[in-house]
Amino acid sequence: MTQSSQPETPILEIKNLKTYFFLENGVVRAVNGVNLSLAHQSTLGIVGESGCGKSITASSVMRLIKSPPGKIVEGEIILHRKDGASVDLAKLDATGAQMRAIRGAEVAMIFQEPMTSLNPLHMIGDQISETIRLHHKSSKKEAMARAEEMLRRVHISAPEQRLYTYPHQLSGGMRQRVMIAMALSCNPSVLIADEPTTALDVTVQAQILDLMQELQDDFKSSIIMITHNLGVVSQISEYVAVMYLGKVVEYGPTRAIFRHPLHPYTQGLLLSVPVLGRKKAKLVPIEGMVPHASEVIRGCAFAARCPHVMPICREQEPPLRDHEPGHQAACWLHE
Repeated sequence: MTQSSQPETPILEIKNLKTYFFLENGVVRAVNGVNLSLAHQSTLGIVGESGCGKSITASSVMRLIKSPPGKIVEGEIILHRKDGASVDLAKLDATGAQMRAIRGAEVAMIFQEPMTSLNPLHMIGDQISETIRLHHKSSKKEAMARAEEMLRRVHISAPEQRLYTYPHQLSGGMRQRVMIAMALSCNPSVLIADEPTTALDVTVQAQILDLMQELQDDFKSSIIMITHNLGVVSQISEYVAVMYLGKVVEYGPTRAIFRHPLHPYTQGLLLSVPVLGRKKAKLVPIEGMVPHASEVIRGCAFAARCPHVMPICREQEPPLRDHEPGHQAACWLHE
């Protein structure tokens, strides 16, 4: 769905995406009708509690859902490619040549924990150069030269030496920089960052975010930033999508959402985050737990936890629609 505040053709459109997991004890509706768009050279933040479907949305775009038990049962993932053509990633064979050519070259991903994403048995240079050789007709020497250049671009000292180190010899921040270098080595149009700063301390986290913004300007990439950290979203994202139980419940410009959140869930997320300078402000946790994605819920999925619940909330699911220019929410309070 192209959002009204982004009139230009987006680089990526997700339309009514549904990704389910078919298990012995039921169907888990991990992503259940997500609509999003990503503008050229912009950053979209996707936030929400654990289990809301953020990472499954990203894995669906990358076609990395393990099947069985997972499957994209409905929806479109339209990538508007560099050559002007468009392709629906949801229709491609996840292991086929066409998807392999897109994955890494046009849509790349930075994973949450670099130690599980980097191969501990291979040197850093070999891992980056392998990605380059996979998508470009480069010799091993050319690919290693490109790998060294990318390590330099992500501000790793002595890159010519780091090429020949193993992941365990680097700090967490350095490994995350390696992951960014690998993801950007083929200059992708879309970069998906799945909780890229979770395991890092605050100082290194700030450095990584600054680096990503710097490289976005250099490489003209569009970024999807997946995080539960609202501070990260406020720093790096122009637009925010708030997800709850597999659906987007609020979408809009970052400033609008932080200044005037429309959905009670978004309001709860903001109230549960400490703000620098507000020493006397009491943090207000969101009561209750996120329902399991296998539950069939009538009405609004947030109704059981909402302080403003009304009878209609338990009977009918609210649609996601504009309540302010470019600012959408799925909530009966604003109808």
